[in-house]
Amino acid sequence: MKKRNILLILSLALGQSAFALDLNETVQSIKETSAKALAQAEQSAKQVSSSVTSTIQSLSANEQAQHWGLTEEEWKRYELLKKTERQYWSPNLDPLTTLGVEATSEAERQKYARLLAKKEFERVEKELKFQLAYDAAFKELYPGVMPISDNTMSPVINERLVLFTRLNCEKCDSALQKILATNKSVDIYFVDSRQDDKAIRDWAISHRIDVNKVRSRQITLNHDQGLWLQHGNGKMPVIFKSGTWDQVNDF
Repeated sequence: MKKRNILLILSLALGQSAFALDLNETVQSIKETSAKALAQAEQSAKQVSSSVTSTIQSLSANEQAQHWGLTEEEWKRYELLKKTERQYWSPNLDPLTTLGVEATSEAERQKYARLLAKKEFERVEKELKFQLAYDAAFKELYPGVMPISDNTMSPVINERLVLFTRLNCEKCDSALQKILATNKSVDIYFVDSRQDDKAIRDWAISHRIDVNKVRSRQITLNHDQGLWLQHGNGKMPVIFKSGTWDQVNDF
């Protein structure tokens, strides 16, 4: 009887040990499976994130390329050029100039030069258009008040002149170039613009008027409102000292 009890106890103990081993193995298997699943999920998330980032960068590069009139391949070349010695020589150079300077053929050089000319024309046109709108708004809101200028040139050099001109006048253009060469401030009045801002804007672009000088009011572009008839005595071009209307014949 005692022997039978001992065998029963041993049998139960062995069964519990086997059950414990099976349970531990099951738990370990679950842990390993969970770890693998988590690792796979993290890897998938990284792949998705990488794919999304790559797509965004690709779209961004494509959009930027289109903005400058370039292909995506040309934009990639520009990005590579920025990492060469060019980054030290001219770190803020625009894409078209960068590609043009580093062009490998005359055809490429001409292509980028034309693209840059168009882009610069658009930029200057926008800035001049806004400046003319600002000048008109200022005159409307504050008639008779001279806008504050950030021009810091000496009074002698900056003696202000008034030039009356026409949109198409070679003699007038010659006088203007002489005035600009002195770096004096000048108020340019167009006697035949007929209140057409676009006509003045196109004239300014074709004559390469410095937008920064227009913005600082070193140069102003104006429609004549009868001042030429009052002071010009029929002469074209004609130049005066601002404020005194003393005629200037040095140009």
